[in-house]
Amino acid sequence: MDVPQLTKTVHKAAYPSIDPANPKLSAAGKTIIISGGAGGIGFAIAQGFCIAGAARVIILARRQEALDEAASKLSYENEATERRTEIWTYLLDMKDTIASEKVFNTIRARLNEGQKNGDEVVDADILILSAANLAQGKTSLEFDTAVYREAFETNVIGNLNLVRAFLAPEIPGIPFTTLGGVKKDVSSVPTPKHKKTILDISSIAAYFDLSGQGPYSTTKLAFTRAMKTLQIEVDLIEGQPIRIHSFHPGAIWTPGAASTLPESIREIFSFDDISLPQGFAVWLASAEAEFLKGRFLFSSWDVDELIALKDVFAADPNFGTITLKQ
Repeated sequence: MDVPQLTKTVHKAAYPSIDPANPKLSAAGKTIIISGGAGGIGFAIAQGFCIAGAARVIILARRQEALDEAASKLSYENEATERRTEIWTYLLDMKDTIASEKVFNTIRARLNEGQKNGDEVVDADILILSAANLAQGKTSLEFDTAVYREAFETNVIGNLNLVRAFLAPEIPGIPFTTLGGVKKDVSSVPTPKHKKTILDISSIAAYFDLSGQGPYSTTKLAFTRAMKTLQIEVDLIEGQPIRIHSFHPGAIWTPGAASTLPESIREIFSFDDISLPQGFAVWLASAEAEFLKGRFLFSSWDVDELIALKDVFAADPNFGTITLKQ
């Protein structure tokens, strides 16, 4: 598969510039929420933010057993290395809109325990969307309609539920004007100030032509496009405190991949190391990557080369986005 690359150097594992232990990438004081964080790429990213010194890592997942196992392992690693990152877990089916709102309200209440009147309201800082429906392996028309519906419920609706709940305090203050010229009245709403970051773990399937990926590629593209639109909208907030990044994590052999792909593929295909998306996510959430908001990236792209392209990104709003080629 001949995949076009944005940088000359392409990585298959973590390297010093994206090492979560790199002091430049410190997540000290930050609260990180990760969907699907009990296993696979999401769990590796949870480990990465623990290494980066996050104040707390909050894992969302559908199975209590998986949550308990992940929390136990992360807590053990933190204690063994004298890290002070707190691990919180919440059982959640993100397809449930009301349940998603309740979980995020519970998290906010817990973050603000002991706060006094007049104290600054505390909120989570980073949301990482790792949970996904991986349906693939048939032609587009051989998939039952129910498979498409389930993929949309998870990869689009479920993720939107989490983003909406994460940005609930900011939504009233997002300026908006309809195509008919009607302006949303935000005059009585405080301008959102809290800096927040959303990492959309998307996929190369969102734009690259791959057979057998009908439900997966369609839903990944749909949500990544929704996030691109949201970035344009939140950029209207004074100070632009919200940034969104979509990225392909690499070809990682996870339990999810094992459930949808034959074991024999590991003999003919070179998979990437899970340390790659782990480190890239930590880097992407750092101040170094702020200039890349609203862009689609590969975790394999060399971040030092991306930084060298900073002026190119600034000059061309379509550079590094899924768009029509002219």
